[in-house]
Order: sequence, then structure tokens, then C-alpha cells
Amino acid sequence: MPLMRASGGACMRAPRFARPGAWFMVAAGLAAGAFMLASGLGASDAPVQRVLVAARPIPVGTMLDDAGAGGLVALADVPAGLGLAGLMASAAEARGRRTVAAVGAGEPITQAALGGDPSLAPAPLAPGERAVPVPLRAAGAAAAAPVPGSRVDVIASDGEGLAGRTRVVVADAEVIALMQGQAADGDSSGDAIVLRLMTAQALEVARALDFAREVRVVARPADEP
Repeated sequence: MPLMRASGGACMRAPRFARPGAWFMVAAGLAAGAFMLASGLGASDAPVQRVLVAARPIPVGTMLDDAGAGGLVALADVPAGLGLAGLMASAAEARGRRTVAAVGAGEPITQAALGGDPSLAPAPLAPGERAVPVPLRAAGAAAAAPVPGSRVDVIASDGEGLAGRTRVVVADAEVIALMQGQAADGDSSGDAIVLRLMTAQALEVARALDFAREVRVVARPADEP
């Protein structure tokens, strides 16, 4: 250690300062320890829960049946007590249901991604109302099917060529259910949505389904009057 000469001629040792690199290492260690304590990474006995996640990206409209769910979903451990609604604890809860939104790899598969909690049924039909199924025959219709609670228009096309015309059969109808009629070969042409309609509207939709060349369901914005 270097010596310093005081004003009276006596020698004294100069104060010793730690090297900046050493302080940096100490600070980094303290920061890492604080992070582990705050996040619980250092606690091996921290409680966890298992939730269902997407093992790889799942497109909208994917049926999670025994065949389609193979390799699509997995169980992952997450900290217990997250308090998040809609999480699933097993693949059985998702089996036989179709995604209504795309799910990224590693994301939880929630009730919302599968069209909502099945236990939350729509309001019962009031007097004068009817539940009317409308097939989703258009290509890709199952993937773009409106979810229960959304609003749709039913339109029908008649005639051919320049003589053809398209009209709105029913406007602003409520979707109360999605019926899945997927065949064994993966064909989803049997899918349908169930609409809440008044009796007169139900008759108009039935007439269009029987006699129109084509009937389509068109989704409406949620905030459109």
C-alpha cells in the first residue's frame, strides 16, 4: 500500500478503495438474489397448478377432438393462486370443442378461446321466440362462425345471373348456440348456428332455407345499432 506524508512529516497509509469491478459483481449478486426472492424462483416448494396450454400454434376453427388434439395441447405448471378465470386443468375439458380464436404456442387454452364457458347458458326463450338452426354451408364457415352472444344478419340469394337478387331475411339476430356436426372425415358442413328469432322471423328464415338458392349468415359489429 502506498505511503502518504502528513504535514508534520509523519507517514501514514493511503486509504484503500475497492476496485469498481468487485463492487459491480457484488451489486449484480444482490440484484439477482432480490429478484429470486421476489419472484419465488428460489423456492423449490412453491405451490403450482397445472393448466392446459397450446403445444404449438392452433388456428381458429380447430376441433380439439381425440384425433385433432393429438400434439396440439399440453399441461404446464404455473404458480398457484393466479386468480385467472377460464383456465383449464385437463385436456378433457377441451375435448370435442372448437377454437373460436387463434391460440399461440405456449398460451393457455381458455374457455373464451373455445367460445365461452358451457355452463353459462343463454337466457331462456321468451314467449313468442323460437330457436332456429341455420346451417353453415359456406367454405370456411366453421372457422369464422360467430360465437354465442354475438349478433348476425341472415341474407338469402335468389335467381341466377343478372336476374338474381340478394335480400336481408333477418337483421340483428342473436346467436345462442353453435352446433357442431363434424363428420369422421373432418367435414364440418353439418355445423350450424342457432338463432333467437321471433315466430314471424323464424318462418322467413325457414322459407329462405327451403327455397332460396343460397342462405348466408353475416356477422355484425357488436356496437352497431
